[in-house]
Amino acid sequence: MQKTNKNDWNVRFEVTFYGNDPNKGSFREIKEDNVVINDEFDIKNKLPFDNAANVEINFLLWVERLSIEKLTKLPHDYKDPKIKYDQESIEVLEVKKL
Repeated sequence: MQKTNKNDWNVRFEVTFYGNDPNKGSFREIKEDNVVINDEFDIKNKLPFDNAANVEINFLLWVERLSIEKLTKLPHDYKDPKIKYDQESIEVLEVKKL
């Protein structure tokens, strides 16, 4: 059984990958995921974990320093040299106290 912290929050988010396939043209792929975050995370300039808005800001500050591979599963063709992925965007869908 996993130990929970009294300040655990579940953040549900989606990552949109924008790319270009030489055969199909521009496209986007969306991956939805979630993470449990709390005040023990190493977050520079973090806010108190006392409401959902602060937790969302802390999550966005935290992911800013992560590589996308550590945040969610990459599209199956992400490393394909023929497919160009230009950028990703992250949107928080829900923040819930555990």
